Amino acid sequence: MSDESKTPGKSGPAAKRKKAETVSDVPLEENGVSEASAEASIAALVDAERAAEAEEAVIEEAELAAEVEEPFESTEPSESTEPVRKLAVLGSPIGHSKSPALHRAAYEKLGLPWEYGTADVTGDGLAGFIDGLGPEWRGLSLTMPLKQSVIPLADELDRLAEQTGVANTVLLDDGKLRGFNTDVSGIVWALEAVGLESANFVHILGGGATAASALVAAAELGADRVDIYVRSLERSVWLEPLAHELGLRVRIRPLSQADRSLDIPDLVISTLPGGTTTDALYTDSTRRRSVLLDVSYEPWPSVLAASWQAVGGRVVSGLAMLAHQALLQIRIFVSGDPLEPLDDEDAVLAAMLDAVGIDETGAPLDR
Repeated sequence: MSDESKTPGKSGPAAKRKKAETVSDVPLEENGVSEASAEASIAALVDAERAAEAEEAVIEEAELAAEVEEPFESTEPSESTEPVRKLAVLGSPIGHSKSPALHRAAYEKLGLPWEYGTADVTGDGLAGFIDGLGPEWRGLSLTMPLKQSVIPLADELDRLAEQTGVANTVLLDDGKLRGFNTDVSGIVWALEAVGLESANFVHILGGGATAASALVAAAELGADRVDIYVRSLERSVWLEPLAHELGLRVRIRPLSQADRSLDIPDLVISTLPGGTTTDALYTDSTRRRSVLLDVSYEPWPSVLAASWQAVGGRVVSGLAMLAHQALLQIRIFVSGDPLEPLDDEDAVLAAMLDAVGIDETGAPLDR
């Protein structure tokens, strides 16, 4: 073999590598399309497909979220969808009642679209009236002469209604008629508002339904003795067992004998109807030293209240009692529980008192 044949030349390994490198640098073409161009087209297609998939995923996630939220929104009604409930105060006569003003002010403050009206109903017509109420009715306030008539109609009674045999509040609750007595606390709270938190000796004028609530209120104020002055002894003896049950020493006497002793009561509670004249004659000394709560507020001042005011005695209007007991009624109508305070209750009470033009003690507001 010649030396020339051993010398690397264009046909050797190095030449082949050089040829391969040169060939790889030249783009290949197939049907007139370069490889680089084809790869770019494929990449663009892949990117478009991924973008479409991402968009579909976002839409699917949004639809799923909407399906989850829809039942929650439907079970939580907004304020605008709060159902209108109906309530009313019943009695005869009833045109003078301030209960609608008190209740409407409270429900407006609470943001409740509830309606509260009046209905002239006698004892004989109470059962028929209640039977005719629809499911939109939430409750009733009761005044004369219905506070005792409702007792046999009730499915349930709270402790005070059962104890006194008197209910002034009815809650219509899932087909049941539940009776409550808020008059007792209304009396106590109205007296506490003027600073009277205890009373040892109490006079009660009148022997009707509200007199029973006054008896219990006297016991809650720590009374030891109660004298009840009435027009008819026979029609008022039903109060005696209640007084004994409360641990009170009680005497039931004619109205004309009121204040015939030198023993001055700490408190006089008149449960006589508005406009009633009384045979009870209290001395100037008694009227100056005793607090008078007159549950009547129309007309005001009553004859008895005017006689107290004439000598500078302390008088608590029945309108203050009405407002305080109405606050408990509203608790019952809202939550079903007289012990459950309302939201922002102080503001609710202030709105109620303003609606009837008095302060917490029952004194008229300066306007």
